[in-house]
Amino acid sequence: MWQLLSGPLEWLGRLRIGFSRRRPLRVGSPDASDAQGGTGWRAYLAADRLYDVWGPHPDSPWVPFHCVPLFAALDRIKADRIGPTAPPAAGDPMSGRPHARPGAPAPAWLSPGTWVILDLPGPETVEAGAWLITTGGQPVCTFDNWPHEKGLLRAEHLLAALLRWATTVAEARASLASDAPPVWICDSQRLGSRTGQPGEFDNRYYLDDSLLPGAALLKTFAIVRVVYVTSDVQELPVLDLEEYFADLRRAGLELLHVDLAAGLEATPLAVRTTPRKPPRSGFRRSAAGGFGTEVPQPSSGSSG
Repeated sequence: MWQLLSGPLEWLGRLRIGFSRRRPLRVGSPDASDAQGGTGWRAYLAADRLYDVWGPHPDSPWVPFHCVPLFAALDRIKADRIGPTAPPAAGDPMSGRPHARPGAPAPAWLSPGTWVILDLPGPETVEAGAWLITTGGQPVCTFDNWPHEKGLLRAEHLLAALLRWATTVAEARASLASDAPPVWICDSQRLGSRTGQPGEFDNRYYLDDSLLPGAALLKTFAIVRVVYVTSDVQELPVLDLEEYFADLRRAGLELLHVDLAAGLEATPLAVRTTPRKPPRSGFRRSAAGGFGTEVPQPSSGSSG
């Protein structure tokens, strides 16, 4: 699978934003255990290994949508500063949701003909992704940004969570089928809450056509419904999906919503009659692909 993307990865390797040297960034804790209580996570310290284990079946039609940048960044961070995230503490959003943890039964809506979009905040979406993979889904990660010690988004927390659950997901992959229900794993905080200031690393991003299959492609592979899974968010869906979901509904796909904070019931997803345009301005694309660049200091000759 990784070999199929060797061309893009060679391009990604020619970084011009400071990733040509090892980052001082810290990812998780090198002394932490993975979700199985061991050190098996160390087998996934190489970007290609982690990318493969968290990706769809090699023969799946969803391979082109599995996102590279966050995984590729793993090879640009000092190995002695990388490890899994710690287990969730009491009060963590996932700690009170045993139904959404690996080992829990599969939800009724994870079924043939269904495309699941997990849109939860940060590491929570990784853990929920591990749950759905262990119950028969196949993953596609949409983390289209670079981590950085001055990043607006703490993408390194996602990397640490991916390492924590890597061994659990690896075991589940033994029975992964190419036609298993696809599960898009998304960070609901991807749009951020503000623009970057000079000296900060603006790695906010949005989901675009390169990460979202069109209705025709979904129907080609017998997808008839979309289950949008969130976690107690105020507004549905996240802004960059409003217009997209409206297009899917017009194409005749069934749209359902699951709020993990309330349980596992799937109900119809409300879609605006006139959706707002997806965000496109103010985001900083990287020359290496994906999103993330340092916000420059104003020049001395600038008027402000």
